[in-house]
Amino acid sequence: MSSAFSIGRIAGIPIRLHITFLVIIPIVAYIFSTFTATTSVDLFGEVYGLSYGFNAVEPPEARWAYSFAFSILLFLCVALHELGHSFVAMRYGIRIRSITLYIFGGVASMEDIPRDPGMEARMAVAGPSVSGIIGVASVLLSFQSALLLGGGHPLTTLLWTLGMINIVLMVFNLLPAFPMDGGRILRAWFASRMPYVEATRRAAGIGKLFAILMGILGIMGSPFLILIAFFIYIAASDEERSTAIVVPLEGVKVRDIMSVDLKTVSPETSLPEIMNLMFREKHRGYPVIVDGKLGGIVTISDVQKVPEEKRENTTVGEVMVKSIYVIEPNADAAEAMKKMMERQIRRLPVMEDGQLVGIVSRSDLLRAIEICSGW
Repeated sequence: MSSAFSIGRIAGIPIRLHITFLVIIPIVAYIFSTFTATTSVDLFGEVYGLSYGFNAVEPPEARWAYSFAFSILLFLCVALHELGHSFVAMRYGIRIRSITLYIFGGVASMEDIPRDPGMEARMAVAGPSVSGIIGVASVLLSFQSALLLGGGHPLTTLLWTLGMINIVLMVFNLLPAFPMDGGRILRAWFASRMPYVEATRRAAGIGKLFAILMGILGIMGSPFLILIAFFIYIAASDEERSTAIVVPLEGVKVRDIMSVDLKTVSPETSLPEIMNLMFREKHRGYPVIVDGKLGGIVTISDVQKVPEEKRENTTVGEVMVKSIYVIEPNADAAEAMKKMMERQIRRLPVMEDGQLVGIVSRSDLLRAIEICSGW
């Protein structure tokens, strides 16, 4: 069962909500409601008469209605931030798989990150720019609301708070903490002066340093900052590792590294037979041919799921995985590695004109990375 669900599309991009998003909306609404109900600070005195906080006479129902509206608008702003990145990426021909809203913000899932430093910098700055525009516009609207409705009106408070939070988000996202937007701008700057892998390594190192500093500040009084620091550190490490794996494979085709000396099995093969085959030939998985066509793939993990006492009377056809991912021989080896990493699989059948022509494994790809990295 997926932990995120789709709520629609914007400009053809699927928008998904993570289940944590449903938890954070009432929490944000509660914080906004209780804080503004007990806080009243005169911000602009006699000029605008704008004060931060609800009027004491405001009924609780109205306060909660505005609070939920604020929480929803806040995460809509996060979605617009990610759409800013996505629209610029789409201008450069990069496909956006989806935008997912999490408890800590939004993430745009892109097919690829451009290697051109100028392109990556423009994509990175687009999101904070959207947040900044929303923030300034909301603050200006709060001034107008204060003049028309009064400084303590809920709409005035909502607009002011929404504006200030978006401005803070803009500034926070521009910190050079890779893989945040500022960190990607930093990586683009490094990439204009050195190889892309080294640029990523340096940006990730700075990102991890920022994460450690955030974690230390979080220990001093902000658990949420600890959560953000943990996310930044893990994300920086993952992208550094992913870049070091994928970049050396660029330009290498699947047909250059795939195994063409195929050993296939039939669905009638018993599990003891396939286990003996795996032991003899040192392969952990085999394509299964049904009526002359690829019908599935069987791996050692599929066999191990069957209790030992039942294996003698179980066939490959009963345990093989029928829903398989394939790749074409002319596809980039980097694409094959991405598929394996995303799907958590170790091998891909290679298909051409509906026929199985080879198989590429993670071992094949790691061997190619080792060779290419040494050039």
